[in-house]
Amino acid sequence: MTMPSDSKPVRRVVIAGGGTAGWMVAAGLSKCLGQQLDIRLIESDEIGTVGVGEATIPTLHLLHEVLDLDEKEFIQATQATFKLGISFENWRNVGEHYFHSFGRTGKGHWTAGFHHFWLEGRQRGLASDYGDYCLELRAALDNRFALLPDNGINYAYHFDATLYGQYLRRFSEALGVRRFEGKIVQVHQAANSDITGLSLDDGTLLEGDLFIDCTGMRGLLIGQTLGVGYESWSQWLPCDSALAVQTTLVGEPVPYTRSIAHPWGWQWRIPLQHRVGNGLVFSSRHVSDDAARAALLAHVQGEVLREPRVIRFTPGQRDRVWQRNVVAIGLSSGFLEPLESTSIHLIQKGLTRLVELFPAEGICQSDVDEYNRQARESIEHIRDFIILHYHVTNRSDSDFWRRCRDMDIPASLQHRIQLFRDSARFAPVAGDLFAENSWVQVMMGQGIAPRSHHPITRQMDNASLGEFLGGIRKDVARTVMKLPKHREFIDHFCPAPVPWASAGPAKAGEAVSLGINPEATCETLRLDDGSRVLVVDDFVRDPDALVALAQAQSAAGRFRPIPGHPYPGPQLDLPDGMAAELSAFFEAQVRGALQAGEPLGMSSRFSRVVQDPATLDPRQRLCHRDGSGLQPGEAIVASVHYLFRDERLGGTVFFRSLMSDADTAQFLRDAGLLDGRAFTERYGIAPGYMTASNPYFEVIGRLPARWNRAVFYDGGVFHSGDIQWAHREAYLRDPGRLTVNAFFKRRRV
Repeated sequence: MTMPSDSKPVRRVVIAGGGTAGWMVAAGLSKCLGQQLDIRLIESDEIGTVGVGEATIPTLHLLHEVLDLDEKEFIQATQATFKLGISFENWRNVGEHYFHSFGRTGKGHWTAGFHHFWLEGRQRGLASDYGDYCLELRAALDNRFALLPDNGINYAYHFDATLYGQYLRRFSEALGVRRFEGKIVQVHQAANSDITGLSLDDGTLLEGDLFIDCTGMRGLLIGQTLGVGYESWSQWLPCDSALAVQTTLVGEPVPYTRSIAHPWGWQWRIPLQHRVGNGLVFSSRHVSDDAARAALLAHVQGEVLREPRVIRFTPGQRDRVWQRNVVAIGLSSGFLEPLESTSIHLIQKGLTRLVELFPAEGICQSDVDEYNRQARESIEHIRDFIILHYHVTNRSDSDFWRRCRDMDIPASLQHRIQLFRDSARFAPVAGDLFAENSWVQVMMGQGIAPRSHHPITRQMDNASLGEFLGGIRKDVARTVMKLPKHREFIDHFCPAPVPWASAGPAKAGEAVSLGINPEATCETLRLDDGSRVLVVDDFVRDPDALVALAQAQSAAGRFRPIPGHPYPGPQLDLPDGMAAELSAFFEAQVRGALQAGEPLGMSSRFSRVVQDPATLDPRQRLCHRDGSGLQPGEAIVASVHYLFRDERLGGTVFFRSLMSDADTAQFLRDAGLLDGRAFTERYGIAPGYMTASNPYFEVIGRLPARWNRAVFYDGGVFHSGDIQWAHREAYLRDPGRLTVNAFFKRRRV
């Protein structure tokens, strides 16, 4: 098929949305096609992710091989553990469990899979439990794991999805992907409905030839803009809600995911190295949000680190996932609940399919049609596999399960079930993610007992069949006994640093709280433009303890620069307890003084300035305003707490623009888009920290630093650190210019 007359080569790719989907796409495209493409990604820090934990399947190895990732580095960066399968508890019936393992079970014949020989062995009393013939299953239940030569064990991972996105972001930015912070406020279209550009809330316009929609379930580009419909599969998949929560780790992490059925849905447990991701997937027609939340919290172990929140969803698929010049990947393309850990896989398949069919010389309808055909077939195969878990059940203890058992199912799935029930035969489908062993384990695990099996098995006499089955079982048992415990292997091969939220009781030298001084002195000052600044001296009772804590975290490798972030040095989020104290102080002492509105959220972190002025990019050479991504009616109040005694390291300088609003906006856009040399040529601003007036901004106030002083101010006022690099050694000497920076999002008064 010839290209449409308006087709043009694709050189500029804009990814709308970050998170796991956005950064997986950015990583794959930059690795495979980055030298031919200008790849930009839009992401807003104001749009958070759940980040409780993600279970995967072994296909992720293929992506990591393409990206050439270091496995040990990846595991440590994402708090990952290993996964050998899924334990399904209470699915067939209350109190009955089975295991869906990775890898192979036994050894088959070209005429029939291993389960046919096992069924014959059971009839003759020669076979033990089906799982005894699978290395991955026996190792998982014995809590053992190790990497074996020649891919001798099939495994996947549990990891923190938020950390995975951050890890891939660092990878992608190193390959040239450019990240833009902000929210999309306008989608620009051509006369033929192609999308031409996306405008951000700061005025930046990002134009492109191909747009990847990773905006989540709202489908900003594919759905809201291009109007592509959504096909609901709620008639087969009854759950429409989820709750997710993190807890501290109790005991050792097991090398498998737990899926625990309830009368109205199911619960997951995903163990990471230092915490556990927990959640419920449930039907809101059969249980209330409050009752589901209570059930979840009653069935978790360890301390709850964050309050669970309800997520609504509609299982299904977009009518098309590639429309015009938009490709939807991730939740924007469709949603299947994470029962078989396929969410990451579907993102990966969307990415690899895009690379295979990438429209470098222009978008062809034949490529679009083929992409959509493959995408639909892929997700429909997975859909059927998930429906199998709900439909084939002996549970009759609730309306939910009776409905699942009695519902009509897709003809494609009905055929597979009937074929296996009649003759134990598996119906292979081209492109099916789940192979025969997976279908067999789940169908038998859910309670299907085949009425017959292949006659080839009756060619073996008892001695031969017994030797065949016994040899496999013994090989599995011998290998399992040689494997170390899962935790032991992790501690030896890939231990990850303990994150703040899972650090547990304070160790020697660590502060257990921020310890704000109730007798601190407060003074309200005004800048030259009339803006108020609250200065609090003697802010905390033991500032030395905070410094020691930051130094300890730095030594442990947790205090580090964030790639792509404009702050000129390493950072570390403040522990949740300390952040809560800071938020409470703001409500009690700062809100009234600065006339701040209702709270909408806050963030806080330790920070240090260590970057040489000669290396600063244009954004870092300028004063700035906080709160990128604010919506109309929102504002930011910022604070800085000085934790250094050497006052030469500088306080905070405030500025106002000497330009019009339009020129100021253009100036800031250029700072984000131009490279250092082009920016200097255009505006005459050489690399260096901005501490004085210039032709574009004038100083309206300067607050000197003082040991244990905190300053609260309107983040919408231009400001910068008063960095005097003449004292370079003082900045680089530990702890240097250590501060706690906080940002309080408020409703504008």
